[in-house]
Amino acid sequence: MNKVFTSWSALKAAVQKEMKSAMEETVDKSLQDAQENVMDFYNSPEGAYKRTGQLGNSPEGEVFVNGDSVSGEIRLNTSKQYNSAGRDTQTIYGYAENGGLLGNGGFWDRTKEDVQKNIQEVFSKRFK
Repeated sequence: MNKVFTSWSALKAAVQKEMKSAMEETVDKSLQDAQENVMDFYNSPEGAYKRTGQLGNSPEGEVFVNGDSVSGEIRLNTSKQYNSAGRDTQTIYGYAENGGLLGNGGFWDRTKEDVQKNIQEVFSKRFK
């Protein structure tokens, strides 16, 4: 359905609303992908240590609206520190991503690929 706009401000408001909606959908899909990819880390033998599940609970997503700009972010929350790990959480997550811990690495690289796929899919169906 084609819509007719009688003013620049009405067109701008409609585009901004659609952009925000598309970004929310993209972030939601990408966050779900991140959670699935991170949980895949645990689909390997646990080894000799007890899993905390902290990595599995770390994916977060957010949409930002700033004036005429809309953006989104998917991240791993590294603010919670591991006890007695001897290294910061970001370093430990890096080890996990790169296969340096018992688990399936590559979860963040897969998430970045998923984000690109989601951007293409969501925005192309809304803005042809």
